[in-house]
Amino acid sequence: MIKQYLFDEIYSFNKVLSSMNSAQKMIQNGDVNGNFLVRVNEQTGGKGRQKNKWFSPEGGLWFTMALYGLPLDSSLTIFTGVIIHKTIVDLYPELDGKVKIKWPNDIFIGDKKICGILTTHLGVKNYFLVGIGIDTNISEFPEELQEVASSISIELGTDIDHDLFLERLFELYAEELPEFIENRLKEYLEYYREQSYLTGKEIDLVTEFDKFTGKVHGINSKGALLLELRAGMIQPFFSGSVDKIY
Repeated sequence: MIKQYLFDEIYSFNKVLSSMNSAQKMIQNGDVNGNFLVRVNEQTGGKGRQKNKWFSPEGGLWFTMALYGLPLDSSLTIFTGVIIHKTIVDLYPELDGKVKIKWPNDIFIGDKKICGILTTHLGVKNYFLVGIGIDTNISEFPEELQEVASSISIELGTDIDHDLFLERLFELYAEELPEFIENRLKEYLEYYREQSYLTGKEIDLVTEFDKFTGKVHGINSKGALLLELRAGMIQPFFSGSVDKIY
């Protein structure tokens, strides 16, 4: 059923380095055409931003969407976060108000991360790859992650139906992708502002150039974080890591 929404083919693997790595190899080897999905049960080298590792054992949802020939841009990460957020609150309305989108690529429940998104563009091959890791049915985390990570099943106290979750996620993605291609984030700015984990908070943002401190005012139409560095001076940032939240 999933295939009908977005993908020409779906590839499933048990244990691999990462779904993103597998998708890249398949493209580079010329083994695939059109849109495809790589879904894996376990990743031994799951990737986050800035070379961070992503804990991704059996029990979570680990997959990469490969989208071919679409006129997309870097705001695809923000769009994907919005769709994942909508999927969660649609399927589990008891989490509405608790689940938030953290710029640029995370989903939180309370103050704990339950999802990460990593996008990359293979310009020569004309592919956008969207790697997604969702902590769904993970019952426990390593000690060093217990204070910062959680899973949907922990928060709900019940197991998550993976097929149902993916069915709804890809249904929403396929429904709203044409609007995103046409108008980018224009129709999602208000939704994002309301569901943003950072909006209204004072943060330290570390970029490749310097560290900046300011109050978050949401995002602009290109997905840049709007940071008020001093009264009346709001600066957009297209990349960076949130180092501290006050």
